[in-house]
Amino acid sequence: MPHTLLTILIGAAVYLGLTAVAPSAGTEEPDESRPPVARKSDTILREHGRERPDPYDWLANRGDPAVRAHLEAENAYAERKLAPIRPLIDEIAGELKARNATSNASVPYRDGDFLYERRFAEGAQYPVILRRRDTPGAAEEIVLDVPALAAGHAMYRLGRWQPSPDGRRVAFMVDFTGDRQNRLFVRDIATGAVTEQGITDGAESFAFAADSATLFYVRREPVTLRSHQIWRHRIGTPADTDVMVYEERDPTFSVAVHRSKSRRYILIESDQELTSEVRWLPADQPEGAFQVVEPRRPGLRYEIDHVGDTVFVRTDLDAPDFRIMTAPEATPGATHWRELVPQRTGAVIRRMEPFRDFLAYDVEDQNGIGIRVMRLSDRSEAAVPQPATIGVATSAFFFGAFGGNREPDTSVLRFRFSAPLIPERTYDYDMAKGTLTLRREEPVAWFKPGDYAVARIAATAPDGEEVPVTLVWRKSLKRPGGNPTLVAGYGAYGFSQRPVFNENTFSLIDRGFVHAMAHVRGGHEKGERWHREGRGLMKRNSFTDFIAVAEALATQGYADRRALFSRGGSAGGLLVAASANLRPDLFAGIVAEVPFVDVVTTTSDPSIPLTTLEWVEWGNPKTPAEYESMRAWSPYDNIAAQAYPAMFVTTGWHDSQVRYAEPAKWVARLRATKTDDREILFKTDMGAGHSGRSGRLGTVQESAEIMAWLVAQAERATGR
Repeated sequence: MPHTLLTILIGAAVYLGLTAVAPSAGTEEPDESRPPVARKSDTILREHGRERPDPYDWLANRGDPAVRAHLEAENAYAERKLAPIRPLIDEIAGELKARNATSNASVPYRDGDFLYERRFAEGAQYPVILRRRDTPGAAEEIVLDVPALAAGHAMYRLGRWQPSPDGRRVAFMVDFTGDRQNRLFVRDIATGAVTEQGITDGAESFAFAADSATLFYVRREPVTLRSHQIWRHRIGTPADTDVMVYEERDPTFSVAVHRSKSRRYILIESDQELTSEVRWLPADQPEGAFQVVEPRRPGLRYEIDHVGDTVFVRTDLDAPDFRIMTAPEATPGATHWRELVPQRTGAVIRRMEPFRDFLAYDVEDQNGIGIRVMRLSDRSEAAVPQPATIGVATSAFFFGAFGGNREPDTSVLRFRFSAPLIPERTYDYDMAKGTLTLRREEPVAWFKPGDYAVARIAATAPDGEEVPVTLVWRKSLKRPGGNPTLVAGYGAYGFSQRPVFNENTFSLIDRGFVHAMAHVRGGHEKGERWHREGRGLMKRNSFTDFIAVAEALATQGYADRRALFSRGGSAGGLLVAASANLRPDLFAGIVAEVPFVDVVTTTSDPSIPLTTLEWVEWGNPKTPAEYESMRAWSPYDNIAAQAYPAMFVTTGWHDSQVRYAEPAKWVARLRATKTDDREILFKTDMGAGHSGRSGRLGTVQESAEIMAWLVAQAERATGR
């Protein structure tokens, strides 16, 4: 063991009061086979007349040297436990790199006078963004050389970027730590000169005014990181001369800013989960006053876009699954909204793309996402044809993701398509002619779709609800008694589990795993009802749905009960952790990535990032009924003296969405409470945030470790 690491471990143990100052004659060396032991505190919180012990609250103190020492000791322990399977980790990492590091380029899309394209070189972490004028023989020019800009930075996450209306500049936001605090830069495209504008607390959201010299951007609160203010900036002037044009004072709302599709308006969106409000300003009047389109009122959500002389509105007004309305530009308020596309119960209208002569929109239901197109002159509608699915069941596909539709006057709709056994494809659909043209197909020479099978099954939840499940496996490795199976889930915010092609999962599938996606309540697979029944006071449905899925996989012969695993990240980490509390016997192991597990503590502290924005989703602990509901299922507060599955847990030191302290406290309490000797590996990336390392290969090593660990656990459980 390296001397420096031994010093760290002994120093941490001394600080925590766990051992003598140093080994000496007659004393035992530290047992490196044992996991780190965290000291306990006697913290007891009193809430609504009840006591709630919080024995590991000290781990939330970032400034305490013992906290970092504890996390480093956990990392060292995890590395020792992973050492025996390092050859398998390296093998899988090699597969992932080979599949993700190929050279490729996006399909050029038009924005103004230019065609823009993103291009990766072989093995490159970051793309170069290029453009050329839409004329024959036009020369390419670099918009952003991201590899050059990222050079020398351990973390470089390019956020939003946008060319100015005159095409001379490009503005872009960069996150250098993973904590979502962005810095604003501007590049002169002709000269290549990059200048920092002195804005260091920005969100990714910003928009150019028509003069190409004025930028509207969003600032975050310094502690909560809530996007709360819109500022006006003149390029090249000091940031301390910027003017605040709007402040969102309601702590349950956040703000964003962007341009309308017509480019004629700057739009400010104030939004929370149940209510929204839009302000707008002519883009050629940057010093004017923003006007409210429709005043906020509880329970009304809407968003707008503008093309020609028409305002297009996507709203849940009297339509929980959303509908699309129009209004005259001169009178955009709700009293003038007229229905263009009605609600379809159980199928959420997710997004709209208005054009001069057409409207495209996508609809999500339990069968996936379909795109429809309406001719505005006569309101005739048609579904965009489904591309060939290579034998994929129509109930198990993901269809449709708009992208690159910047021009309002075109009749061509750009979208991307993917399915479990179909790598992403880019299509152009001519809305006037009804023709579909393949523009790009991901190069995946290693993948032979005929070797695999996909299926959609249903699991019956305790209340009788049918929960969809999407499965993929390798045909030649299917076992009569069931295979090692990984079931993944999320179930929050209305975000559905979308069964797109994921090259990473095939490193497990090719080693005998069945990969399952559980479409539990909390997503939008069956409309807004499906979301509503998996949030707040009804959140428990997500967990019982997930457990029902796992049971169905075993009962229907897909999963070997001895080797059934679960995986979830962020809110999905909450899902798998809460399910493990309820049914620890069901899973051989769980993977919880940046898991949201200390729910009551986090939602009780309005200074913690995202807290006030998410009371609708999880509950507000100031309300007794909502507090009791959360406390009944919060993973950290419901750890019991029982046997638990093996676990692989990850977090990021700079994570501002789910703080590192949540999984750190959860793991410490599990170690102290559980009655089994199954391993828990807990790894903190000291240089990353919620989304892991930057770059397209940034998460390869972590993914390889998780998958190798799952393979090893399956072999241990089944003896194969």
